[in-house]
Amino acid sequence: MSSSTARARPWPSIVFASLWVAATLFFAYQAVTGARVFDGPATLPAIALGLACTLAFLWWLPGPKPPEASGATHTRRVPFTLAVLAAAAALLALYAALAWRLLWALPAVALLVLLLLRSQPARREVAYALGLALVAAVAGLGHGAQPVPPVAWMAMQVPLVFLGLLAGWALLRRSGLLQAGIGRSLLLTAGTGAAAKGALQGMALALPWALLNVAMGGGAGDEWARAWWAPLVALQPGIAEEAWGRVLLVSLLYLPLSRLGRTRIALAWAAIVAGYWFAFLHTQGSNPLSALVSTLLIGTLYSLPLTYLWLRRGLEPAMGFHFAVDFLRFAAALLIRAGA
Repeated sequence: MSSSTARARPWPSIVFASLWVAATLFFAYQAVTGARVFDGPATLPAIALGLACTLAFLWWLPGPKPPEASGATHTRRVPFTLAVLAAAAALLALYAALAWRLLWALPAVALLVLLLLRSQPARREVAYALGLALVAAVAGLGHGAQPVPPVAWMAMQVPLVFLGLLAGWALLRRSGLLQAGIGRSLLLTAGTGAAAKGALQGMALALPWALLNVAMGGGAGDEWARAWWAPLVALQPGIAEEAWGRVLLVSLLYLPLSRLGRTRIALAWAAIVAGYWFAFLHTQGSNPLSALVSTLLIGTLYSLPLTYLWLRRGLEPAMGFHFAVDFLRFAAALLIRAGA
């Protein structure tokens, strides 16, 4: 954030910084003292503090403003509302029909987008997307809790990340958002140094959320995490889930919604629908009431901050944030297994 922006918006920075410190210390204490069960006396205070930190983060988060010219001139409320509901219903139906197999369908959707848009990505985009895809694939090989064998899971990451990123960037470019800096890649627009700095900033920003995840039981069920390298498996969700769950999905939802609503409204609802659906995917096996509560909590505490961090700061900060959350989770799992 520039100094002029900081001077113009001092209170969001002060409030978020204060809550970031308070939340980090509180959740670190809870994690260290063993409060890893989601039914203890500290649960409600922890959730309340997490929500407060999330709201302050969204209030503070600086970034480029969406260009209103890229969307409809006004929001047609009834058609727009119906479109939002239809998008949510379609995503739920997709999961009901395919379950985890939707991860095989998403690369096909991304390829279709590229063909329909007649996209011709730059060589740097292709090389970067392929590089991230290969890193995610290698990291995914070590994850021992997936619905397919490790080699198949590893192979799945390549088209998910490679085609997901290229299609998402193509959609953002077609909508005019990418040109305005919305959802950009720092490496492609500002260089390797800016990308590395952004990723590190994302990791630092994630500390309260990562520690909250550990304090509330994150890692307790990761029985596969027994080798020293287990925390590095976090590279796979940190890269792949940002590629298909944010860059591809939000961009895909935004395109039709922007025909019926102004840019900011369409982008906000694309982020909300994609974010809570993504959260819902993490509730497999829960009963309906537990799934609803978990979807609301995960979506609000994790999906929305990640989505807006990507939109406003770029891909690399979002990947760093996501990596940090799962890294501490898998590290906690490793420590639990070691002490068992």
